[in-house]
Amino acid sequence: MKFLFLCKRYYTNKDLIADKFGRLFHLPLQLVKNGHQGLVVAADYRNKKSEILEIANFSFYSIPFALLWPFSFLFKMYRLFRQCQPDIVIASGDSHFGAIGLLLAKIAKIPFVFDVYDHYASFGTNKVPGMKSLYYLALRKADLVVCASIPLSHFVRKYNQSVIVIENGVDISLFKPIDKQQARVRLGIPNDRVIVGFFGSIDKNRGIETLIEAGKILRYTYPSLQLLLAGKLGISINLEKPWIDYRGVVQQKEVVLLINACDVVIIPYLPDSQVELSNACKIAEYLACGQPVVTTRVANYADIFATAPDAVCEPGDPIDMAHTILAQIQAQKVVEFPKNLTWEQLGKKLSQALLTII
Repeated sequence: MKFLFLCKRYYTNKDLIADKFGRLFHLPLQLVKNGHQGLVVAADYRNKKSEILEIANFSFYSIPFALLWPFSFLFKMYRLFRQCQPDIVIASGDSHFGAIGLLLAKIAKIPFVFDVYDHYASFGTNKVPGMKSLYYLALRKADLVVCASIPLSHFVRKYNQSVIVIENGVDISLFKPIDKQQARVRLGIPNDRVIVGFFGSIDKNRGIETLIEAGKILRYTYPSLQLLLAGKLGISINLEKPWIDYRGVVQQKEVVLLINACDVVIIPYLPDSQVELSNACKIAEYLACGQPVVTTRVANYADIFATAPDAVCEPGDPIDMAHTILAQIQAQKVVEFPKNLTWEQLGKKLSQALLTII
């Protein structure tokens, strides 16, 4: 099978090529490792120069893209499409990529697969008139919709019954347990601190305000407690406190150290339409590092942590969050990493699904 994978280069504040990050990098790479041929065409919103990168004998084409003037991108992308002559088109990343992928597949009379790792209708680009209509059109017309979470698959089935769940996986050669003391030495964190960590975008639906309030409560029991944070700051919030260690945006290798330096890691999300349908990448990352986790009761996260029900707290409730974190600091309950969340296993699952529709 020969495929063309259409997506964006930058997502979740990472560069899928430079950082070798996430499903937009690993799923097409795993298809190649499963014996298929293809290429990735990645729309670059940030740079004005096209690039071709060869990674593991696999080609990534990065092409500049401007939403209000997409014609140069469309021309170059279509030329690559004609050269590739794929058996299948896979699109991911946003509503307009779904629409472009659908059009290409219709032109070539080949199957179209729409990878939906989030509720794209909630993305900022969908404020452009007509964009949401393109999203739902691509959902309805796809030969297969790939969803990143079970709740999202339930939503998608209202529009298309041909659905498979391929979760956000993790590179277990990178995300793995590291001795806590060694991690703290490398990060310059004193060993006598109680560390609670969150690593990801700090946005309005991430519940960081609740986490800070919970931290204030916990410091009555553990005066040495510190919050360890990293990620892009997307809201106005005061992190200038002596017991909050904010590291900004860091590389993936440092995220591994940060996770392993913690006594407890947390997913403090608040419920909204995007969160309820998503599957946070950090779930697999936390579990692969073998760390005790606390999560709020959003999406299907309580089901994921069913073997540790005391690790689930109510969203937006700092008292309940503090109580749950305290229990995990003391119990250190670790949920076993599901082996099906490696990119290798997810790639095999996707490969088998695609072969059924070509």
